[in-house]
Amino acid sequence: MHEVTSSHWHEPEGTKNAGYGAWNRPNTAYDDFMEAQGIPIFRGIGVRRVQDLPLTPWKRMGGRGTFIQLYGTEGLWGCYVVEVPGAGALNPERHMYEEIFLVVEGRGTTEIWTDSQKQPRSFEWQRGSMFSVPMNTWHRIVNAASSPAIILVATTAPNVINLFRDTDWIFNCPVEFTSR
Repeated sequence: MHEVTSSHWHEPEGTKNAGYGAWNRPNTAYDDFMEAQGIPIFRGIGVRRVQDLPLTPWKRMGGRGTFIQLYGTEGLWGCYVVEVPGAGALNPERHMYEEIFLVVEGRGTTEIWTDSQKQPRSFEWQRGSMFSVPMNTWHRIVNAASSPAIILVATTAPNVINLFRDTDWIFNCPVEFTSR
């Protein structure tokens, strides 16, 4: 048995945690996905203001963003903040996971369509709006203002990416869920 002595425990200093050292878990498929996106990953127990997080260009989305991974939610829920360029739009995307959008700043529209329904349907949003799009439908976020819009997104991507481990299938699956 490994004996734990008082020399293993340390008093917290500044913003450091108290306790017995650090435990490092191996990366999950979702961790690898986040790292491959090339944007910051904020990890912590909470975020005071998402507007204060560093945002960097996010090629896949067409805006600027950062991931948020709250301790205790790993593998269950993920979050990210995305900035939609002023008078611009994010890249169209579809995926096999759920997302809930909360508009922190800005106003605009969201367009939704499927492969068989080429004419998009759209709805408007503004600061404080919360919305979701049906799973695996194409969608595009469009900013109606000249200043950037900030959107906080909660997602089940960690579950799906960790389970299937195939991002081509997750982002390019042709299945339409007509009941949704």
